Amino acid sequence: MQDALSVTAVIINYKTLDLTQKAIESFRLYYPSIPFLLIDNGSNDESTTFLIKYHETNSQTTDIILNEKNTHHGPAMNMALHKLKSSLVLFIDSDCEVNTGGFLERMVSLLEENPKNYIVGKIIYMNKRGFDTENRSGAISYIRPYCMLIRRNLYFEFPKFTRHGTPCLKNMETAATHGFNLIDFPTENYIYHRGRGTAERYGYQLGWRGKLNYLLNKFGL
Repeated sequence: MQDALSVTAVIINYKTLDLTQKAIESFRLYYPSIPFLLIDNGSNDESTTFLIKYHETNSQTTDIILNEKNTHHGPAMNMALHKLKSSLVLFIDSDCEVNTGGFLERMVSLLEENPKNYIVGKIIYMNKRGFDTENRSGAISYIRPYCMLIRRNLYFEFPKFTRHGTPCLKNMETAATHGFNLIDFPTENYIYHRGRGTAERYGYQLGWRGKLNYLLNKFGL
């Protein structure tokens, strides 16, 4: 595997102390020295306190961003990619638990096979509005960022991650049209992803745009 400094792991927290703590601790069981960037999205609760204390105790391998308000997941990922200097960035959702090691080494190896390889993770398919669909004509290949390794320098060539239920959709769609590759990887063999760990407690908070997008999708528009 590359030198540890070429990969940084990122976890974004919003008011989920129990989940975030388990995500961090389970990742560290297998990757104790990979640099961490922990982002708190304006939680201002016990989870923020935990992240601050964790950073103080592990300052040599951990950096932290404390946002004053909830910027939402996509913008927080964009923030991380702008802040970091490592060539590769691993995003792990706060509702993930690492069950076994070896996945990061394999993901890095897959990216390095071709300079056009952009992101590694579990590929699914979305329609143009970011809702799940089958692999058929017009479907967009998509990697949910719950466990996703990205080549950071390529990110800036495409639309930034946004506040959306599928925040990476436009970025990945544009990358694919420019000849860059999304690489399928069986993350489920290594990671337990609870799914909607934050959203089931606090919703997606996408405002009227999210409601409009949902309605337009229901009508097939």
